[in-house]
Amino acid sequence: METNGNNIIYYLEVFYRSKWKIVIPTVACTVIAAVIAISLPSKYRSSTLILVEQQQVPEAYVTPTDKTPFAQRLNTIKQQIMSRTNLEKIINDFSLYRRSEGGLISRISSKLGGTRAAPGKEASYERMAGDIDVKVLGDRRSEDAFSISYTGTNPYVTMQVTNSMASLFIEQSLKTREQYAEGTSDFLSNELENAKKELEGLEKAVKDFKERNMGRLPQQLEANLRTLDRFQMEVQTTAIELRNAEERRAAIETQISQTGAAGPGVVLAPEAELDRLQNELARLLSMYRDNYPDVVITRKRIAELKELLAKSNKNASKADEADGADAAARNPRASSAVAAANSQITALKQRMSDLKKQIALYEKRVEEAPAMEQRFTNLRRDYDISLKNYQDLLAKKLSARLAESLEKRQKGERFRVLDSANLPESPVSPNKPLIVLIGLLAGLGAGCGLVYALEFLSPSFRNKEELEAALGAPVLAVIPIFLDKQGGNN
Repeated sequence: METNGNNIIYYLEVFYRSKWKIVIPTVACTVIAAVIAISLPSKYRSSTLILVEQQQVPEAYVTPTDKTPFAQRLNTIKQQIMSRTNLEKIINDFSLYRRSEGGLISRISSKLGGTRAAPGKEASYERMAGDIDVKVLGDRRSEDAFSISYTGTNPYVTMQVTNSMASLFIEQSLKTREQYAEGTSDFLSNELENAKKELEGLEKAVKDFKERNMGRLPQQLEANLRTLDRFQMEVQTTAIELRNAEERRAAIETQISQTGAAGPGVVLAPEAELDRLQNELARLLSMYRDNYPDVVITRKRIAELKELLAKSNKNASKADEADGADAAARNPRASSAVAAANSQITALKQRMSDLKKQIALYEKRVEEAPAMEQRFTNLRRDYDISLKNYQDLLAKKLSARLAESLEKRQKGERFRVLDSANLPESPVSPNKPLIVLIGLLAGLGAGCGLVYALEFLSPSFRNKEELEAALGAPVLAVIPIFLDKQGGNN
């Protein structure tokens, strides 16, 4: 025979007998849940969609100064917008989170939501920060839009706060990019000014080096070698001319000593030498400037010959008038020939001395060329590095100035509201039917638990089957329940 514990009829009887123990807790919990659901303030959510527009001028023409990834830049702007100062200003402008809002139910809601209510401005700031949600739309490779949502108790205020937040994001983005461009431009301007001063100092150093070492510069080595070769050839030519002049003077002196006069076969020098030097001067001027050494020497010799001719003519006039003069004096042509030869020899020796000095000077320049080239290379390298740095900074400064102008004209990357904040028509929380259902289920659970505790955990026996099962012996008699006329037990 089945036991009462397994008999479905027994359980039905138990629950029927204890129906009020189930109904009363269920109704009470349901009513309490309904009161809570009705008392909780409705919360509305309004959202706006903001599109990130790329700059309108191609980057090939104007390179933006701010190349921070969008997600990082958005997070920075979000931190700036959600600062305590900005949120408190929005709270005061829209009279949000007043202390009277919600009362006891608001505190219960805060506890149910897992947040600890804090008094005053601190509580308002924390609630405002928790009610704002900023999400980036799209995957990491194509992040070009984001949404801003705000949750509040008044649908109209919620919409206005969301629009205000969108405006703050747009303004802060423009302000941040403009400040970034201005800061970059100012920094490059200062660096460019420093680079310019450094470059000017090196330019002056290069200029002073060239002025101090004019003629010994590395780029003049080839010219110095050619000049040195020319001077050496002139030394050889001058040596030949000097030897001829000395031979000619010796011939004149021999002829004078033998005959007392210069013969017609002897080159008497002054007029012929003057013509030759004038032709040589014309040739030199066709190739060199007036300050060229050979030009200066030739002009000096021409002046000396002219002076010598003038003196010879004067001496000749005096010799004709003087009586008792010697043979040389009576022959002024022979005397002038000897003097011209001596003058030519002196000039050639002077020229030889000057040429040797010039050769020594240019040889020293050639010998110093390697060391001079190393010094000039070091100086020039510093100058070239400084010049390149200045040119790079100048190009970056111009690019930063274009980027700054681009940002000020709002032609760069910017935020644009794609969908304005909507007016919420239905609340997003709390879910009142769910709260009532939870209360109903909680009441049923409490009632069933109470019945189970009273009926199945109680040590009393309610029928003979329970007693027999507990004693293990049969029951001989059962006394029924007698009710008096008033319905009471006896």
